[in-house]
Amino acid sequence: MPYLNLGSQPPSNSFIHANEIEDEQFFPLLVNLCGGCGLSQLSEVVAATDIFDEYAYLSSTSKALIFHYQEMVDELLAFCNPDQGALIVDIGCNDGITLGRYPAGNYRLLGVEPSSSGEYAKKAGFTVEKCFFNAQTSKELNNNYGTATLITATNVFAHVDDIRSFTQGISNLLSKNGIFVVEFPYVREMIDNLYFDTIYHEHLSYLALTPLVPLFERYGLRAFNVKKVEIGASGPALRLYVCRQEASYELDKSITNLISEESSWGVRSIETYSKFAIKVFNLKEKLISLINELKLAGMLVGGYGAPAKGNTMLNYLEVTVNDIVAVAENNSLKIGKLTPGTHLPVMDDDKFLALGISHALLLSWNYADFFLANSEFIRLGGKFIIPFPNPIVVPN
Repeated sequence: MPYLNLGSQPPSNSFIHANEIEDEQFFPLLVNLCGGCGLSQLSEVVAATDIFDEYAYLSSTSKALIFHYQEMVDELLAFCNPDQGALIVDIGCNDGITLGRYPAGNYRLLGVEPSSSGEYAKKAGFTVEKCFFNAQTSKELNNNYGTATLITATNVFAHVDDIRSFTQGISNLLSKNGIFVVEFPYVREMIDNLYFDTIYHEHLSYLALTPLVPLFERYGLRAFNVKKVEIGASGPALRLYVCRQEASYELDKSITNLISEESSWGVRSIETYSKFAIKVFNLKEKLISLINELKLAGMLVGGYGAPAKGNTMLNYLEVTVNDIVAVAENNSLKIGKLTPGTHLPVMDDDKFLALGISHALLLSWNYADFFLANSEFIRLGGKFIIPFPNPIVVPN
């Protein structure tokens, strides 16, 4: 059942040069609910090769994300205490941000990355297999490297078209008492806080625990622990611990408690999601009104951060360079290009500050505390527009 239509949009990490505008492709961005299992998915799949071939997202450009993954790795090592030389695999390793958080020389670290960003991890000295992880490639990895004591996939599982094949691959690669840790944006957080911008073509699925438990069981795996984390690559997330059915890990009450909470919340009810869609439309009107008020008062408005989700926001708001004059970003692969769809110039902080922008729509809102404490824009008197759940201007 469809419940939210964000219009036709280009893939949200497809930053372009001015001479590429005519060739830009747009695809429907429509979300559907399976009332049977509680899984939300996009109506159309953009070919993964189109999205991940030349990929502009580099995780390590975010200091906040580096701190987040260091905390995660410290937690995992304390929990499972891998033997010296154990195989640890990071699926969707990007530029090696998570691999780089492990103590050097203690383990056999392997990254799996189909996109061009994996070249950065290789240059950092990590072993990286360039492939999409699935049932077939997992067998090849097992043959070449053996089974894994620890497998991580952060902000990856929701990107996968065939999640059954991916899950079978985990079962193929995971050792007898190994742990698979998957971290993904939580659909309840998205719905309750109106985080519609986390919907984009890379994110094919919008996940809760309810549909995942039977999925893992189908492939001889079981979820045994879960925790909420406030900072993820796309916002608040769930960190889910998974093992083989026969492994020794006890079922934590966090699993049964969260499934019960999701049932009461209405994870399978279309009414839950229909109300969300109405609130998203109202939020759009509020943001457009605020930007127009600032413009009428003679203020210059910009955007701060150029994450993929920011482009869902910008395209849904239908802004132009007359509304948001530029976007500040520190990822060199995006600087000097235009945002997909809206064609706003992306520039480094120095050029952004030189424009005299007074207010910036904080597109990387999940790092608001970090940017409020550390950004030069704020230090020089700028203000952020934080969009969710109701637009506010800070500092006030």
